[in-house]
Amino acid sequence: MKADLGADITGLIIQSIEGVIAKNTGATLEEINDELIIRGSELGFLDVLSKKYQDITPFLLANFDYDRENEKYLLKKNTKFRSAIPIELRIRFYLVSMLRRFAREGKPTHFSDIILEIMPLLRNGVTPDNQTILGVLEDIAVRVGEDSWKLKEAGQGHLFDKF
Repeated sequence: MKADLGADITGLIIQSIEGVIAKNTGATLEEINDELIIRGSELGFLDVLSKKYQDITPFLLANFDYDRENEKYLLKKNTKFRSAIPIELRIRFYLVSMLRRFAREGKPTHFSDIILEIMPLLRNGVTPDNQTILGVLEDIAVRVGEDSWKLKEAGQGHLFDKF
């Protein structure tokens, strides 16, 4: 894609895709296409993208993981965002993903484990302090016992009110 479109346009496309993935904790092909149309129109790359790529699916499959069960694209496992996504949104994305995984695996989610798990993923750009992570955690999760957390359920608030 970089050879066909240039590094700057490819970077904008990746930034757009990562943004919608972070915002929605995964994104469907339709959500990605919608975002690319909007961002492509705003930033002036839609015409070039449309001419070169009628189907973005091969690019998505090469650069992102696909969750067949939910029909959503996600960041590849153990990778970081390549583009400039706001730190709170990146934290939120990783926290939701991790809390869901820990719940599925039946693992306790102690704050110290959360920090150890997501801090390495947040090191591109500004590294947040523990208090910033705790603030986002308190928005999307509830405390269970002394130091364990689980995602809020329907009726307990919305995961993405701030964004």
